[in-house]
Amino acid sequence: MMSIILRILLPFGILVASVSGIDLSRLYGHSGVQKRSDACHPYEPFKCPMDAHCISIQYLCDGAPDCSDGYDEDPRLCTAAKRPPVEETASFLQSLIASHGPNYLEKLFGSKARDALAPLGGIEKVAIALSESQTIEDFGAALHLMRSDLEHLRSVFLAVENGDLGMLKSLGIKDSELGDVKFFLEKLVNTGFLD
Repeated sequence: MMSIILRILLPFGILVASVSGIDLSRLYGHSGVQKRSDACHPYEPFKCPMDAHCISIQYLCDGAPDCSDGYDEDPRLCTAAKRPPVEETASFLQSLIASHGPNYLEKLFGSKARDALAPLGGIEKVAIALSESQTIEDFGAALHLMRSDLEHLRSVFLAVENGDLGMLKSLGIKDSELGDVKFFLEKLVNTGFLD
């Protein structure tokens, strides 16, 4: 699958996330640079891909389709809009691997996370799955995780949700890394990853 850059203009900034599976180049109704005459009004920056009309950000993922094809309510788009940007997630995973070796993420994702996540499809694929998977079950299905690895990952997330840093330390996560790992995992927990 191709990875496309998703850019959703938010009132307080720009969220950028790479997502695969859905054609997010349709987000602006084009695949190149938008001409000024085609531009949506700043108050309605989201262009529906099929009918090319513009809608306000507040109508994205509000439960009522505003685009003729319902694109503004696509579950993967809506989940990705709530999550940390894929680039941020990929960068974080890459920094852990660069600092601690290619098998470091086995501590979180299990035995398939060896060799810089290669058996799971690589860092980008894992970052995309974390971004667009509504729940941990969806994440496990997207990456074909074994049940035991999925349950291990669930226990890590539950430990973070319950403030049990001892669990993370028992996995070999150093005190100097705890804050970053906890912060990253909490972002996912706070967007319904365990629901």
